[in-house]
Amino acid sequence: MPLCRAVNYPAHSAYPLTFQVITVFCYFFCLLSYSWLFINPDQAMKIFTFTAMLSFILCCANFQRIFENKRLLILPATMLAFGLMQVIWVHMFKQSGTPFLGAYRAYQNVGKAMIFASVIVAALSIRPPLCLVIARFINYFIIFLALAIYAWVCYKYFSVNSVNMTGYRVALGFQPATGTAYTLTLMALLASQALLHFRKNIAVTFYLIHFALSFFAITLTQTRAAILVYPLLSISLFLLHYRHDKVTLIRSAIAFLLLGIMAMLPLKSMLEKRYANFQTDLHAYNNENSKTSIGARFAMQEAGIIAGKENPFGQSLEQRSHTIRAAAKQDTRLRGATTYLNVHLHNELIDTFSLKGTFGVILLLGFYIAAIYTACIQRNIVLFVVTGAIAIYGLSDLLLYAKGESLSSILALCFALMLVPCAPKGSINDKKT
Repeated sequence: MPLCRAVNYPAHSAYPLTFQVITVFCYFFCLLSYSWLFINPDQAMKIFTFTAMLSFILCCANFQRIFENKRLLILPATMLAFGLMQVIWVHMFKQSGTPFLGAYRAYQNVGKAMIFASVIVAALSIRPPLCLVIARFINYFIIFLALAIYAWVCYKYFSVNSVNMTGYRVALGFQPATGTAYTLTLMALLASQALLHFRKNIAVTFYLIHFALSFFAITLTQTRAAILVYPLLSISLFLLHYRHDKVTLIRSAIAFLLLGIMAMLPLKSMLEKRYANFQTDLHAYNNENSKTSIGARFAMQEAGIIAGKENPFGQSLEQRSHTIRAAAKQDTRLRGATTYLNVHLHNELIDTFSLKGTFGVILLLGFYIAAIYTACIQRNIVLFVVTGAIAIYGLSDLLLYAKGESLSSILALCFALMLVPCAPKGSINDKKT
């Protein structure tokens, strides 16, 4: 799939120097925000907010060009709409002294982040082509950051709990193990895309090595969804890039299989334990005990649908809690859902339906569809795969809730736009490193 953009850009010489400088600063602060995310999400959010302010200047400066390429406004528009919906919903239902204060704050933070992200995405969509030096720097930086994070994950696992390795799930401090796995997945997909900008013989070799390293790091989180989904996403990204090269696909398919097995073999006992826990949870749920990891997810999905149907135009966290607790008294299978009523229902669509009603679901689906549509019109493979990752993981958890996970998801979308530069003469797609 050739990489291009559905937008007519001015030549670099016709683009004012001031705005070129501001554009470079936007790239820099996006990189800084993504790096700082793994250290302090609160500070990373402040950097992200400042990046949005710079991006707003670019949007104002390119006002005419934005409306000349209206299709590229679809994604930022849906992000803005979803963010505003979150903020307005919190304003409508949040009450002082509520026991759900933390959950309301989480939804509000995501809403603000989506609003800021809509401005950044709009600026990235209408920016001029990246020069070769900046494009290379962004690619190399993402690869370096990914490798550094993998090394940190491995260090934490083998140094903190070197005796009982099956009982320790790696987390990056600011978020639980599941959130760490989702963040690692998105980071790994971006690094994989960056590696594909190398010459073909180098790119394939490095891609396979990176797959083994990233899969091993993700496996250390013991997050079942990520262990199952990440290999499919990584292989899909590779296949979409080389789908016309049958020889490369056949050789790489064998390599993916062997490297995947090699990455899991050292952790065989840990994976066996997680699989045994999965079977135990299913058995308990079949016996109407939903107070397990898997059983609670099934219970939350059913309970969320019940709560959403009761109030299809939206409701407060307090009202949802009351509805689900009443339903759990009638149906014992739903009792596992009551444990998580002070946070979320571990399913993006169900949780949105249970609180923001049908309109909220429409906006969420609109965001997913807009991201996929933008990926298609730009022929942006990594944006397509990253969007798929966010949507798939959203079936078993909420990526648009906690500050760390939501910011990593939003920044991944931004970098998916940055890592696929236009391909004029002298760009990174013509002069492969």
